[in-house]
Amino acid sequence: MYSKQEYEKDMQFIAKINNLASRKLEYVAYYFGFVSCLLAHVMYLFIFRHYGVYVMAYFNIFSVIFYIAMIGIVKKVENKINLVYASIAEIIVHASLATVCLGWKPDFGMLLLMLIPIGFLMPNKTHRISILLMLTDLALYGYLRYVYSDASKILYNLDDNIITTILYFINFTIGSVVLIYITTIYTFLNHYTQCKLRVQNEQLRVMATIDPLTKLKNRRAINDEMKKVYDESKETGNTYVLAIGDIDDFKKINDTYGHDYGDIVLKEIAGIIGGNVPVLASVARWGGEEFLLVIPSCNIEKGAKYIEKILSEVRSHTFNKGDNVFKVTMTFGVIEGNAGSSLEKNISHADTRLYKGKNNGKNHAEYTD
Repeated sequence: MYSKQEYEKDMQFIAKINNLASRKLEYVAYYFGFVSCLLAHVMYLFIFRHYGVYVMAYFNIFSVIFYIAMIGIVKKVENKINLVYASIAEIIVHASLATVCLGWKPDFGMLLLMLIPIGFLMPNKTHRISILLMLTDLALYGYLRYVYSDASKILYNLDDNIITTILYFINFTIGSVVLIYITTIYTFLNHYTQCKLRVQNEQLRVMATIDPLTKLKNRRAINDEMKKVYDESKETGNTYVLAIGDIDDFKKINDTYGHDYGDIVLKEIAGIIGGNVPVLASVARWGGEEFLLVIPSCNIEKGAKYIEKILSEVRSHTFNKGDNVFKVTMTFGVIEGNAGSSLEKNISHADTRLYKGKNNGKNHAEYTD
């Protein structure tokens, strides 16, 4: 069961993420990604230029300019996902061209595989582009590995295991950092989504079971509760107390002080009733100014103590509307329910006693017929 503590914990996490998002977290995430790519290509540029791999050096000049432009426009572009697609295209071309130039040993191909989860984590309406990206990367990875594992087919044979090893570890580090970065973002977003789903389901449950004005259970919810109490009574043989209460002359309150203040009266009376029943009891707004409460495993004598306490609290409660000060009373019909009679008959029996109480002067509880 989804507890109140779990609900509050989820709400705190959602608020925290929403607060971060309000501080332009999205912009920072894109900005950090483009700056990281820029620094990586600056490093590649110096390495390739130093070792005379001029094709890649020239391409990395383009890449450096490309990412400087990305950083410059990321704040202005509304649909930032297109910038990510452009970056993915640049990485695919860079990794493929580097493999053609230097062969498979530096393993630029791992950057192609690194792009696959990025595609599926993108906020796409469909996964067509992600699937196309995956198929493209896998096809290129397979082709490049098959063809350029042969050193005779590469454009630059450096014959230098040190630079090959350095490039391998650079590529491995970049790929690892990107995957960790993506996984971290995905983990937070997934937890955020799960929290929102649980919170929304709980809010929908509350909307379906709680009266919005009084915050008590609504008629639908109390019917389910009474069914549980009734079934328990059939199993254990224990009796239960069922009571229906009505605010006396409530129409006069609405007519005199207005419906808005009538709602205030309903809310305060609901608070009195809810605050004077045992923990296992269930209280609901039965309809209009009527309230229903059911106390499981209870007899009429014990139930009467709770009902009389409620009546006493209601009588002593003062309402203030401007300069007007007034009090209200309630009438209850109370029965001791058992499995010998149907739940519907027990509800009808309590309702009959309520109207008997109304006809006998109001402002009290009826426990007999």
